[in-house]
Amino acid sequence: MSDIDDVFALLGFGKMQYIVLFACLVMQMWITNEQMGIAVVIAGASCELEIVDYRVAWLMACNFGSQMLSCYMWGELSDGFGRRRVILIAGLTAILLSLLSACMPEFWSFLVLRTLQGFFISGSLVCTMTYLSEFTKVSLRPRVQNIMSYAIGLSLIYVPSLAGVLLPLEMEPIGGWRILLICNQIPGILGLISLIFLPESPKYCLSTGNPEKAMNIMEKVCRLNKGKDVTLASLGVDSLTQPRLRPSQMVKDRCHDTKNLMTTHARFMCIFFFIFFSLSGIAFALPIWMLRIRVLVSHFEEPQTICDHLKGVRPERSQECELGFKEMMDPIIHGFVVLGLFVLTSVLLICLKRRIVIVTYTVVAIAGCVALNFMKHPDLILASFFAIIDPPLCSIRLAGSLLIDLVPTHLRGKAFALISMLGRCGVLITSLYVGYTLTHSCLVTFNLLILILLVCGILVLLLPTDVKIRSITQ
Repeated sequence: MSDIDDVFALLGFGKMQYIVLFACLVMQMWITNEQMGIAVVIAGASCELEIVDYRVAWLMACNFGSQMLSCYMWGELSDGFGRRRVILIAGLTAILLSLLSACMPEFWSFLVLRTLQGFFISGSLVCTMTYLSEFTKVSLRPRVQNIMSYAIGLSLIYVPSLAGVLLPLEMEPIGGWRILLICNQIPGILGLISLIFLPESPKYCLSTGNPEKAMNIMEKVCRLNKGKDVTLASLGVDSLTQPRLRPSQMVKDRCHDTKNLMTTHARFMCIFFFIFFSLSGIAFALPIWMLRIRVLVSHFEEPQTICDHLKGVRPERSQECELGFKEMMDPIIHGFVVLGLFVLTSVLLICLKRRIVIVTYTVVAIAGCVALNFMKHPDLILASFFAIIDPPLCSIRLAGSLLIDLVPTHLRGKAFALISMLGRCGVLITSLYVGYTLTHSCLVTFNLLILILLVCGILVLLLPTDVKIRSITQ
């Protein structure tokens, strides 16, 4: 009986893993289009749908709030019915709801459909990273998951580049932002088509007491990676197992799984809760406000800090109806910065451990928060925003790979769902916090983040090292 991780190491990173990586990468690109690229869509729709600052706050709060409420449900379903099936069903429904939201004539119907869309997109969010990790050998897992995250940078280039072309066009009665929202679904459609032809995770099959199906899937992996003439039997593999399998009598006991997760792994889960809550709030909520703040301060000629610009500004005045390629340059540059930072992360992971990389990125984000108090030049203000937003974004992916390594297969869906739920909660609260304090208590808005990031850095150091993780998971 062979350990499935040993078999993955034997088969190598081949054609099957590249296909799975492509499917997960384009799905991640679509998820980012819908979560971060929606900021550009909102900016384009601001005048037509009368979306002022407090409406932006509630739009993002409702969308991420519905994600928060549904994450645990999708985690349960992924552990009960499979990662691939949940991604397909939830992803298809979310795409259809997004297409419908592009047809809405006013704000409130748009809000309702974006809220429903958030409910279903969390299914793909919860399962995509787990699905990829369960086709990857342990030693390569952090680097492969980081490569999947290149899709975030690609998305942040793709959406504003399209927006720069579509938003200035006169397409009455169809606004350019509607066409943009439709185009944002293309990567998701490609990802779902790819997943139709891919198998379920073999580790999931083992965890649910179905070793025969796991063997059949691994035979497909073997033929794709090693050639049609090579079989598992020819490599000396006649059956599969994996460490920390769920006892057979517990296969149907979902409540036991959740209780086991929150007792056996309570310390780690509490640390991950705070890390994901804080870093997700910073990484996913602030880009929306960065774009709106940059559009606002571009109208002022005198160099001042952001807080000086925002003194006495009414929320309605931050609306900008004429958006073109010039206004999209900042988001496009942001996309290249994010992509470059993920590439840098891949290089750093060759010589540094994940915890050290996360702590380093946390220090960079703290420096960005401090700099935002003093920077007056628009380019330096933009660089400060990038320093605050992008390192936490990379750190979230690395922290997620740590969680996946720490938790057994049959608990991963629930664990990732719970930390995703706290992450969505962080985005919700941060969005509302920035929306209501930005023009009233600007200094507090950004400087409170320094304390939060400091706590995150300390908590990351309390997580086990890679060597300790390997000893725990044996």
